[in-house]
Amino acid sequence: MSKLSLSRVALLVLCVCGAAVAWAQPPVKIIFDTDIAGDVDDVGSLAMLHALADRGEAEILACTISSNNPKSAACVDAINTWYGRPDIPIGGVDVPVAGKAFEKLVGSRYTRQIASEFPQDLSEKRQLPSAVKVYRQVLAAQPDDSVTIVSVGFLTNLAELLDSPADEFSSLDGKQLVAAKVKQWVCMGGVFPEGHFASGEGEYNLKITPEATQRAINGWPTPIVFSGYEIGERVLTGAGLERAAADSPVRRGYQLYNGLGDRNSWDQTAVLHAVRGAGDYWELSPPGVCQVPEDSAGCHEWSESPEGKHRYLIEKMPPAEVAAEIETLMMAEPANSDGK
Repeated sequence: MSKLSLSRVALLVLCVCGAAVAWAQPPVKIIFDTDIAGDVDDVGSLAMLHALADRGEAEILACTISSNNPKSAACVDAINTWYGRPDIPIGGVDVPVAGKAFEKLVGSRYTRQIASEFPQDLSEKRQLPSAVKVYRQVLAAQPDDSVTIVSVGFLTNLAELLDSPADEFSSLDGKQLVAAKVKQWVCMGGVFPEGHFASGEGEYNLKITPEATQRAINGWPTPIVFSGYEIGERVLTGAGLERAAADSPVRRGYQLYNGLGDRNSWDQTAVLHAVRGAGDYWELSPPGVCQVPEDSAGCHEWSESPEGKHRYLIEKMPPAEVAAEIETLMMAEPANSDGK
């Protein structure tokens, strides 16, 4: 075994031992907004959430889909079912509202296979409601200032939530409902502090639906923490899933995507922060404002301000150690195996 492999195993052992320590805090209430389809880090992120829920660190209130892929929701349902949580509400992107960026289907190397190879009842028994309806119903039922939204995809659902009117679930409009119920939004997106890559391009999650990006970020009434592209780029996970259960849809997703190789962990870093906070993993930037100008194509501007409600993650723990923590969670067996 190579020195690198031995080091990786040692880190995994340390993480497993650390996970045995009882979690003393109440679980973080999470709504997971994902563009699961194109990349596979969404699969790893959802696996992490379930592992954290099994440890009592998180409560998964709902999953919402921001990508236009016909099997994305069923793929999410199959993963939820494997972890013993088949009834988590799932909402889909409203394609006509989302606009031209969603007229073309998002391809995937794994959603169709996971949806067909693993138990799930979404397509057979449950009509998929809109993401905004799920957001409003779930948020209205929660205590004030209690919900963390973690988005690891496009921001269309969040923009539409802000613009939503009062309905049967709440007399508050969308912005009022978010202000009342959402403690923070953790967003995987952007490049900090520059606001764009060296090429001048905006980051993927923010540039696909730029108008929604502007509406969501500029109009959001509660704190936002950004896990920028640079945070997950050097955190590589996935290869360890070769040792995961053979019947795991998470293992299958990585097998289909890249043959069980490592992949950047952009989305996983956002989930880890959403549940555990910065901790020893990252520094938090000083408070500031992330502003998205008109016609920005996903670029943004950062300015420090003591009154600002925005922050971004700054690397602290070595990326290999963060990767070991994340991969341990991705590989965890379900505590509740009813769905298997």
